[in-house]
Amino acid sequence: MSRSQNASRISFAFLVWMVVFAVLAASGGVTYSVLKNRQVAVRTETEKLRRDTALCKLNANQYRAKANSLSNNWEIRDRLAQEHSDLRDIDRRQIEIARALHNGTERLTAYLFPAHR
Repeated sequence: MSRSQNASRISFAFLVWMVVFAVLAASGGVTYSVLKNRQVAVRTETEKLRRDTALCKLNANQYRAKANSLSNNWEIRDRLAQEHSDLRDIDRRQIEIARALHNGTERLTAYLFPAHR
């Protein structure tokens, strides 16, 4: 008997199924790597957005603190005194309540010059 007669023969259908399986396995691997790459890209973008958001919150807090320090009455007085400004506080005796406005609120007026009474 010859060797070729004893060798098991691979049928054509089995060979086709092996090729189809190899193509499916290869395409599955490529698909997995593409999806994993997208997942990493989205994770990277999400982390970047989180960092940017945290930086914006920090900047907002810093601007708010700066605005609070610029609008603090005592700091304004100190700055005016350091700059030798002519601006001074209004004496509370110079403030009087004017007539009520039409919406029920009151209007405050201040006389910057001493009133002649």
